[in-house]
Amino acid sequence: MRILALKPNGFVLPSIHSSMIRAFRSLGVEVLDLFIQPNSDFIPTLKETCKDRYDAIFSLDLGANHDFILNLKDLQLSIRIPWIIWFVDDPDGYKFPEACEPTLTLPFCWDGEIVKRNFSSNGIIVKHLPLATDPSIFYREQEDANLQYPGGVFVGNTRHPNELLDAITRTTPELPGEAEALWEIYRGDFRQPLQDLAWIGLGRKISRPLEAIKIDPFCRLWVKACVYQLGIRKRKEVVSGVLESGGAVFGDEGWRDILANGLYRGWVKYGDDLRKIYNHSSFVLDVRQPQSRTGLSQRVFDASACGIPVITEWSPEIECLFDPEEELLSFRHPEEAREMKERCLQDPDKACKMGEKARKRVLARHTYRHRAKQILQALHQFRG
Repeated sequence: MRILALKPNGFVLPSIHSSMIRAFRSLGVEVLDLFIQPNSDFIPTLKETCKDRYDAIFSLDLGANHDFILNLKDLQLSIRIPWIIWFVDDPDGYKFPEACEPTLTLPFCWDGEIVKRNFSSNGIIVKHLPLATDPSIFYREQEDANLQYPGGVFVGNTRHPNELLDAITRTTPELPGEAEALWEIYRGDFRQPLQDLAWIGLGRKISRPLEAIKIDPFCRLWVKACVYQLGIRKRKEVVSGVLESGGAVFGDEGWRDILANGLYRGWVKYGDDLRKIYNHSSFVLDVRQPQSRTGLSQRVFDASACGIPVITEWSPEIECLFDPEEELLSFRHPEEAREMKERCLQDPDKACKMGEKARKRVLARHTYRHRAKQILQALHQFRG
């Protein structure tokens, strides 16, 4: 088996990519790693590379550039190689599924709720494939009675950067007020579908039926921008409300103006540095971004691989992938997140046992080697 793997740009994506390369190779797959060039030269380079026989192409999302996505279907028909796509972002931002040739596309998505969309109308079936961890990077280190972060940690940005949605917010004066009103509804129960709340709010605002406004491109942008702002507010509210003295937050500079008590500790590199932080924390806090409807984040798997208790936003996927209460603590609103924090700190022995159970679960079922096996099995069926 030979796979051509397209290496992406970014922060976490290259790390997931590298872990998957190691996983494929550990299963006996020969892998060529080809860096995605964000320019017009990439398609000719890819065509030339594919002259050497490969059984499949593997990519995370559909990076490169706009022209690449527009020409993807013609490219697939030209090289005639099955294309494995693992979406770890919302496929909607990559013109999927219209950009792909159904007979040559084997797609996966980390988010179970997104998978439920009707992609089959384009002849494409998307399979659910959750994120995982790489135990060669994330593992339990020697126990230290003097934790560096006894108040817990959060690692992540204040927002998932999006220049377009930031610009819409700046040029639409009423949008922040609408987002604030929706936040008062949403903050009571994070199980409410955030996108649905935004659509209902817009429908009431402009007095038009949902089926009409959902096909309006301007309305779609408004909803995306509103959800974007709500996601920022949720993350700020939960993180600042849960972590106090003794805790730490690692991420973008935006946290500096939000947090008190010296909680902000700057940027951290994904990998060994992050593992050390997890291993010196009483717990790891997780708050999902808006593009994740139900998909569990990388933090859940990586921190669990270290045996560290995780307090995460509730998702139905927790019940599918873990044993709730026994392996993870989950919250449905900001006040419950604070309650979960107190449970961890008041009974650290029980919290440690919970983290150890999660570690065993992750190593048994949720490593990138497990995900690579699932992909190869699906590829075998896809090729017939």
